[in-house]
Order: sequence, then structure tokens, then C-alpha cells
Amino acid sequence: MTAKRWVIMFCIVSIILASIVPMMNIIIDPFSVFGDRLYEWNSHGMTNNPKAAKFAYVDARRGEFDAFIIGPSGASVFSPDKLEEYTGLRWYNMFNYGSDMEYMGKLAKYLIENHMPKHILLVLPAVSAVSYAPAIWGVTNEQPMKPFWRTPFLFANPQYAVNKAKAYPPPYVQGGWDVFVARTGTYNKTRRAIEPIGAMEDYLIAYPEFVAPRFWNQGMIYIEESTLVVAEIAQMCSEQGIELTIVAPPMLAEEISSYNVEKVQDFYSGITDIADINGLWYFITSSVSYEPRYFYDTTHARTAIGNIMIAKMFGDNSLYIPDDFGIWMTSENVDLVIEAGFGEEAILQKLSTEEYTAELPVLMYHHLTDNVGTYSAISISGFVEHMEALVEAGFTAVSLEQVMDYVYRGIDLPEKPILITFDDGYESNYTVAFPILQEFGFHGTIFAIGVTYDKKDLYKDTERQIIPHFGHQEAREMVNSGLISIQSHSFDMHNVEEEDDPFRDGVLQFSYESDDEYLDMFRNDHALMEALLQDYGDIIAFAYPYGRISTISAVLLNELGVKLTFSVDPGINTIIKGLPQSLFALKRFNMDDDVSPEDMLAMIGG
Repeated sequence: MTAKRWVIMFCIVSIILASIVPMMNIIIDPFSVFGDRLYEWNSHGMTNNPKAAKFAYVDARRGEFDAFIIGPSGASVFSPDKLEEYTGLRWYNMFNYGSDMEYMGKLAKYLIENHMPKHILLVLPAVSAVSYAPAIWGVTNEQPMKPFWRTPFLFANPQYAVNKAKAYPPPYVQGGWDVFVARTGTYNKTRRAIEPIGAMEDYLIAYPEFVAPRFWNQGMIYIEESTLVVAEIAQMCSEQGIELTIVAPPMLAEEISSYNVEKVQDFYSGITDIADINGLWYFITSSVSYEPRYFYDTTHARTAIGNIMIAKMFGDNSLYIPDDFGIWMTSENVDLVIEAGFGEEAILQKLSTEEYTAELPVLMYHHLTDNVGTYSAISISGFVEHMEALVEAGFTAVSLEQVMDYVYRGIDLPEKPILITFDDGYESNYTVAFPILQEFGFHGTIFAIGVTYDKKDLYKDTERQIIPHFGHQEAREMVNSGLISIQSHSFDMHNVEEEDDPFRDGVLQFSYESDDEYLDMFRNDHALMEALLQDYGDIIAFAYPYGRISTISAVLLNELGVKLTFSVDPGINTIIKGLPQSLFALKRFNMDDDVSPEDMLAMIGG
């Protein structure tokens, strides 16, 4: 082969090799900037580089969104779905890592000029004046909105593409490559949204970073630059008739103390002095700042707090809103508000936990019979003695709705509240427990099993004898009394090991069962239970059969709209106003004939 041919072949091979990396990055698209047509897994790209991937996602869907959230990672607290409920607009959350106000200004300008939104929510924490136009390093920090901005992604390290291909398909439960929800642009908090939250000591053990928190605060050295950006955004919105809402989100008390009060006053005074701004919503300092359970970590408030902020902004008093949470800050009160929250003589007061938390014991009964040899049964006289002991100790048996009202709406519970629950749906719950509860004026909740509902003799299609269970006639009378709620113990996941083949251990997934197969099974089971109990209201509570709990089942139940879930672990629950997670995996004390009234009161703190 001649030298000329060697050169030609070398060039051809080099071109082919050089094109492999760009082709991989276009086809697999690990940063989701080229349409992500093969995998349609935009959350993966957003995890690698949220600025670029979100920009590409929204740009490919022009006309789909008519309102945007802009800000640093603290803006993730705002739910586009919740904002849509109040405004009727289709929102997208464009927040990104860091607090670069230069980028925020460019992004707002681009969105206004190219997407013509009707509303912009600008999230403006104090840290907004800490960073401005930081150096860009690496493809994970590359920014859109500049000439040939996609070029670096063409030649990105092919390992990014390999990682995406290996990780596909994404699991149902959030994994390491699903930090974002592509549909809304928010952080994916499906795991954190279902974590049970209760006593403070347990929370600090789970999240020790709150014990001695550290914060990134280099000083508010970009007040002038950041204020100018906000002024430009406000002017553009005014000229285009776009509604602009500015929000300063909450901070932990420890972070507040790291700021200089004069600097904070200078920053927000400058913002409120802007001609096109008549004020902003200030949530930075309040009693919320002293409660770490309202935060995912030391810098990010929970989505539940975001929902409370939105309710405050739109005048919705149906949700719990702390009295000191949310101030409309203007040029007239800015100095006073900042001094109150950041100054050495701050008037901010830490609430007593008794003002927004409640201790809630839950009793778990099963069958009531004088044949106490039955598993988890209690004698009729024993049950009556329990109820009498509760009354004498000053307890009030409350309903699920009262518990939900406490957490969601802040409506106080009676002193010493308690929940009384019954598992499985035995006929004795109607013939024995119901009249006794009526006598005492006590509420109760029964978790029925679908396949044994209204069954009096045999288990499913077997020859196994069962204790009789109540049906519609009895359920209707109990529910109509206003004292009893019928909820779900699953339709057919409370299996009997000797009779069910295959035997499912509560809600747990079979080892050979894919996520999709399991989810289809569980959704179908829930739909059957909804149909069975449709005459008695929505299913708002679920008691895990055998107390088996898994992450995937907890995430799915949350998706299905279940508000309270119950375990079989013993203990007293701490429920928290404004924090729905405090209603998950509620602990219960199992009551049978071996538990005397004195034992019961000792368990529940009577």
C-alpha cells in the first residue's frame, strides 16, 4: 500500500473514531440537550447539568408553560402543581444549583423574550448576594444561552453516555440518576416525602447535620450587582405585562445568625426601592426557622413548607400557617422586619413544641370474644375495662379526620387524644366493639381486608374456617353513626401462609417480581378496595398487613392519595402541624387480654 493510501486510510479511521464520541452523546444524550429521543429520560440529564437540561426541556416544549419559577436551589420548595391550583397557569421550576444572579438575569430575559410567560416567581434568599458570575468548570456546569452552547456536550467524556445506558431503565423509586422530576423541574423527593417524621430526638439521629449545622456564607459582597439584576427583571416584566412575585424563603435560625444585619438590610432595602417592585413576600425568619423537621437539610425547606408559603401568598387560610410566618415587606417596613429577624435584639420567638406538636398514642385491637385463646383477641370485659380506663385517665378517642385537621389545618386536638383501631374487619367489631364505643362516645377506625369482607365461614375458596367478618350492612350502620371509619388493610395482601400459594408477606415484593408487575398488582388491589368501600368515603388510611413496610409501597400509597399509614411497631407518635410526613408509619400498641388497663395506661403515658 502506497504512502498516499496509508494517509487516506489513517484520515478515514481518525474521522470515524472522532465521530464515535459525538454520535454517542447525541444518541444516548446523557445531558438531555439533544432531545433525548432514544431514552426519554430527561431527569438523568437534569441530574448531570440542570441548567442545560432544563433549558433544553422547556425550549422543546414552547407554549406548554406560561409561568416560571426562577432562583437557586432553595426555589425547589415551590411546587408547580400547587401553584397551578391557585393560578390556573402551567408552571415550570427552572431553579438550578448555586445562587448565580447573573445567570438568573439571563434566564429571565430569555424566558420573557422567547416564552412570553404570564407570571414569574423569583426566589430571592439572602444568599443571592453572595455569588455572582462564578467561574464555569467542566461540562456539568456549562450554561446555555450562548453561541454554540451545545458543543461541549458533543465532546463530553463518553463515560457519561455509558453510565446512562447502564442505568436505564430508571426505577420507580427515585435513584441516584433521578435527582429531578423532569415534568416539573423540581427536586425528586419521592423518598424524602414518605419518610416518617416524629420525635425530635429521632430526627436528629437520622439527620445529625442539624445538631451542629454548617453553612456556606462568603459574605454578601454582590449586593449592588444582584439588585441591578432584579431591577432589570422587574423592568422587563413591567414592560411586557408579566406578573412578578418575589419571595425570600425560610432559613434555619443557625444560618440566620451567620449574616450581618446591616448587609441584609442593604440588600432587601435595595430590592424594595426598585420602581417596578411594590414589595416582596418575606419568609426568612419566623418560628419555622427553629424547627429542623420543617427542613430536608440545613439549606432546603420541605415541600410542605413551600405549600404553606403558597397558601399564605394567595390568602388561603384552609391550611395551617404559623401566625408569624410570612410578611409582605415593602420599603416602609423593610428595616424593621430585617432587624426583628437578624438583629442582636431579635424579637423572633421560638415556639414551645406543644404549640405545634401533639403526642398521639394508637391502640390496635383485632377480634373481641370471650374465647381469648384466639390470637390477638381481647375479652369483652377486658375491652370495656380499657375504655373505662381511658375515660378515667382523661383520654379522648379522636377520628382520622380530626388528626388530619390537626396536621393539615392546624386545628387543635382535645387534650390527651388517642386513636382506637381494629385490624381485619371482624364481625365482633360491629356486634361488640361498636356498641361499647357508642356508649363512650369514642371514635374508632376499622381496617378491613377485602377478600374476607362479609365472609362468615371459609377463607377464600379453601376449607379453612375463619372468624366471621362484617359486610356492607354492618359497615353502613357503623359509618352512618359518625363514630366509625372503614379503611384499608389491603384487598388481598393479608395472605395466610398455609393457604396462599404463592404467599405474599404483607405488601412486600416477590423476589422475581419486577417493579412494573408489583405496581400493577398493588394499584389493582387498591382499586378493588376503593370499589368495595366506595359508599363510605375515600380511602385515606392504610394499615400495613403484618406491619411489613417497603419504600416502594410507601411511595405508591402516597401517590394514590393515602394520607395516614399504620405500622405494628409499638410507641407513641409525635404529629406535627404542617408536616404530613408525621402521619406515615404511625406506631400502634397491640391490645389483647394480656394487657391490663394499668399496662395500657403505662404504655400510652396515661
